[in-house]
Amino acid sequence: MAETGGAGIVLRPTRPDDIDFVLALEARPDYGAFILRWSREEHLAALDDTDRRHLMICGAAEEPLGFVLLAGLAKGGGRIELLRIALDRPGKGTGGTALSALAAHVFGDLGAQSLWLDVFEDNTRAQRAYRRAGFTEDRGARPMAQRNGEELPLVVMTLTRAAFAETEKARAGLRR
Repeated sequence: MAETGGAGIVLRPTRPDDIDFVLALEARPDYGAFILRWSREEHLAALDDTDRRHLMICGAAEEPLGFVLLAGLAKGGGRIELLRIALDRPGKGTGGTALSALAAHVFGDLGAQSLWLDVFEDNTRAQRAYRRAGFTEDRGARPMAQRNGEELPLVVMTLTRAAFAETEKARAGLRR
């Protein structure tokens, strides 16, 4: 599978030899407060898990730019979870393009009706990026997650197939 999201972004299945890159990205100090780290074994197990999809975000020359973890593929119901997305060079505009390519894959190839995620409440940079991509905040009770031994609130956000189509249509209009 190779999904092109424009601007030279390609999504491809993660291979075992990509895991060192993934682990190094998760271990970065600037991600420590926002990304829950997995072991090498957990990442390798996800490569063969029918409920998960582990993808690399690559440039046109296949150089790794980041990775994505999806869950909920085997459950049906058309609702897929974005467990994790991490980029090697955040703030360079790659995130929006990667999210667009990911959404095209989720709604096109996987046939999902919605893509959802949770993000730490204090990760406002990521929330802004998700909103620009068409995600909206789900109202209701705030789930909590452990980070460095502390219970912290999460914001749940969802992108529907229809919202993605509208966002892409608006982007296409801006490019004209």
